[in-house]
Amino acid sequence: MRNRFISTLELVRLLARGASVEQLLSPCADDSAHLLMRMSMLFNIFGNAENANALQLQALGLQQHYSLPASTKPATLRLLVILKNGFFLDNTPFEFLIDGADIDVEILYVTIDSPLPESLPEHDIVFIAIAQFEHYRPLFDRIAPLLESDAGPVINMPAREFGFERDRLNDLLAGIPGLLVPKTTKVRRDELLGLVDREVLSFPVIVRPLLSQAGKGLDRLTSRAEACVYLTRQSEPSFYLASYVDYQSTDGQYRKCRVLLLRGQPFICHLAISSNWMVHYQSAGMERSEVKRQEEAAFMENSENEFISRHSSIFSEIAARIGIDYFVIDCAETQDGKLLFFEADNVSIIHAADSVDLFPYKQVQMRKVFQAFRSLLDSARHERAR
Repeated sequence: MRNRFISTLELVRLLARGASVEQLLSPCADDSAHLLMRMSMLFNIFGNAENANALQLQALGLQQHYSLPASTKPATLRLLVILKNGFFLDNTPFEFLIDGADIDVEILYVTIDSPLPESLPEHDIVFIAIAQFEHYRPLFDRIAPLLESDAGPVINMPAREFGFERDRLNDLLAGIPGLLVPKTTKVRRDELLGLVDREVLSFPVIVRPLLSQAGKGLDRLTSRAEACVYLTRQSEPSFYLASYVDYQSTDGQYRKCRVLLLRGQPFICHLAISSNWMVHYQSAGMERSEVKRQEEAAFMENSENEFISRHSSIFSEIAARIGIDYFVIDCAETQDGKLLFFEADNVSIIHAADSVDLFPYKQVQMRKVFQAFRSLLDSARHERAR
């Protein structure tokens, strides 16, 4: 472990096994960059993003290129992952995808002002892990010459006119038969206040701060009074406003499915079942309900022949319009059988880190997903060889 990059996933597992913070830091005590990076990851795990970001920037001031050796030896592939500095979900959580794989990873962090290397570290394939949002466009523009000078394959090369912003996706995915995409608009705070004051909003509506992630600041407003209270709690300058679509099932539960699209091929990653309209897997109580887990297991087992086949043309069209190799969508089914689109991005977590005892079926499904990701890498390498 000495002077070796350690992933967030590995740190979480070591903490779960009882390792102390001191034990986790001592192996790299004589290497300032690795020590600062590891401290940054620990602050992120414990929910202190401000200190995590500050420590990470200090680490990157000393070193921007790190190496993560393969879990399984010998390594048969060298993957270069390009990340930006910042919050954990500013990048694809790639370490979950290669857990246990025979892949050496070279990690290159880039920032808007730090010097770039003259050439990319040695690699077989490049994976762009940076969240593909328009506000990161200047960073993509900075690294474009490096990518263009490299002859190797690039997974998730950013498109010039694309970003995962919710209002852009609203327009991009409009008109796909069988897909319901709630109308989403971007509003400034004063505009939203004006809509509330003039009593022209058609309730219920969904509102969230413009740059919110993981449901932070997300709410369903059912009246003018609720909208006024919401705006007193939220100080952000801009918001997304969307129509609310009721997707409650006949049993009173809400079900949200996470689907990974790899070059257009869909893979189920989880089914969250909750009594709350705002469904997150972490808060849905899946670990406390054997009934919910049995339903998720059956859903995963039968999804290719049922859920996926029902909506296969929709997934194909979404993949064609978005046009990158790897991204995730969250969706649901309405009672009349339409696919309800919530969001898409390239940074949502895909993992097999749940309890094996409680979720044995997820290990089976996620190994299929990870193997498909590995096949994508192998295909890209073979395309380069030709």
